[in-house]
Amino acid sequence: MKHAIVILLLIVSIPVQAQMPDWAMMKDREGNTYYFDKSGKIYTDENIKPAYKAVAKDELEYYTSKVKTLWKAGYRKQALTIAKSIMALRETSQHVINGKKDIAAFLRENQMKHGNRFVDISREAWLYLTREGSRMYLFNDKVPYIVSIAGNAEVISAKSLDSLQYSQTVLRTGIRFTTTKGYDAIMTIAAESFAGTIESVNVLQQHWKNVAFDTFQRTLIKSNDSMALYSFITADALQLVGLELFMIKENRGYMVRIFTTKERFNQYKDDIAAIIDGFSTP
Repeated sequence: MKHAIVILLLIVSIPVQAQMPDWAMMKDREGNTYYFDKSGKIYTDENIKPAYKAVAKDELEYYTSKVKTLWKAGYRKQALTIAKSIMALRETSQHVINGKKDIAAFLRENQMKHGNRFVDISREAWLYLTREGSRMYLFNDKVPYIVSIAGNAEVISAKSLDSLQYSQTVLRTGIRFTTTKGYDAIMTIAAESFAGTIESVNVLQQHWKNVAFDTFQRTLIKSNDSMALYSFITADALQLVGLELFMIKENRGYMVRIFTTKERFNQYKDDIAAIIDGFSTP
């Protein structure tokens, strides 16, 4: 596996007086800032834009119309993001089947009309979301994976990088297991596609150690040739706790990290473990 630059969101906790009394602030090594209130809820300093909204079958007519309106108005990445979300819905009724047929015809028509430009736009629209009942699904079709969340997730940032024989995506989301403000946990998924096959998960982990450094205190939970799952805690006053999964699939490498405060991890550890278990690659 060739060496490549990896954007990892490595946590460096810096407890200081934040904007509210008795709050703490933490910055990671990419410069992202998080605030923690007294109850352990997590807040970010970003202005969250509703660029990514989970599509549900109950709103199918609205989103089908939205795809065509956005495309006609020139917002083509946004249109394809919603179109892919519709196509990812499970075919649980004739209503969904008909809606997917409509969008499939729309996609075929524009792919024939725009050719390579359509392919380029589709590549930019690599992240899309669906909701089925209380469960949300996040899809990545650039460096493919699916993750299932029994709760509500908001996309904080989604970045991608492409070069010759290499692709990378980094997704950062805030997760709520409750309906109150703030996040109960933060999830980061870094996914890479290399030119050659990755021999083992140990090779992937060494690759990331070569390009980044952290001071996590990790405990190995389980591992084999293709995956390694750790629990971790940060060595600072905040004591952020979480789970970290490394996984390989042929020429692709994945890191899934979910962290929160120690108190909230104890409260939601089964939910966090279920998200890790719900991560899969085709």
